[in-house]
Amino acid sequence: MKAEAYQLTDIWDAEQSILNEIDRVCRENHLRYSLAYGTLIGAVRHGGFIPWDDDIDLMMPREDYERLIALWPSAASKDFVVDNCDENPDSFNNFSKIRKDHTTFLQFEVERTRHYHKGFFVDLFPGDRVAPGRLSRKLQYLDFALNLLFNRGCRSGSGGIVGLTERVLLRLVPKKRYHAVSLYFGRRSRRWNKNEEAQYVFPSTIGECRLYYPAKLFEQLEPIRFRDREYLAVKDRDLALRIEYGDYMQLPPEEKRVWKHHPILVDFHRNYEELSQEEQISEKHRAEDS
Repeated sequence: MKAEAYQLTDIWDAEQSILNEIDRVCRENHLRYSLAYGTLIGAVRHGGFIPWDDDIDLMMPREDYERLIALWPSAASKDFVVDNCDENPDSFNNFSKIRKDHTTFLQFEVERTRHYHKGFFVDLFPGDRVAPGRLSRKLQYLDFALNLLFNRGCRSGSGGIVGLTERVLLRLVPKKRYHAVSLYFGRRSRRWNKNEEAQYVFPSTIGECRLYYPAKLFEQLEPIRFRDREYLAVKDRDLALRIEYGDYMQLPPEEKRVWKHHPILVDFHRNYEELSQEEQISEKHRAEDS
């Protein structure tokens, strides 16, 4: 489906249906989650999506996140599936996406060759505990960086010694080992997670690996209005948003109020494999007719 054939609100509706299911499963199983990042800004500043935004982000403590992923196949509707790199080497994020089955939200051409579900999604970002000392934080940061490097299998774009080191490491390690190496460093980075007095970090990008949130971030959650429903958010959302964005209430310049993902292929009723099969059948019929 071409971009002009649907409205941004259609995407919002599809994504909110995923959020509704996550909210239901979390509440029924006493799991903590919070609206996060642009989604939380949207709730605070606009009462819903940021008008030019097109995705939903949630954050969870690692222990609740892992319980949710484990519970999902039995607790959630079969219309929603988990996509993450723990089980699928083709998934190139170190967090999970909950996707809606029988939909398509293709963002990049390279995704056509990736073997994971390509439907509409909500991002789930797990939070880990920060290492206690200066040296251990440096070691944890290194674990985060190596986890991200081998998870994505490509350089970060850094220059100098960092870019050179990335290039050397990617050449030294066989590609078939990237997934295992990424998981290893991911596990290593979490070895302080039993320390409930430590701050939180959400290491989904190299920049996020240096942003630290209060240790008691998830101790108090409150309902917040998002479009036509209430969901959960950390009570001190002002602090959480200022850590990430600074003055988050200040609107960006008009030229930066743009659609973030801008997919190249969208369908609200069929997943990518179903679309591909239909296209193959159509091409066969066209060839027979000619």
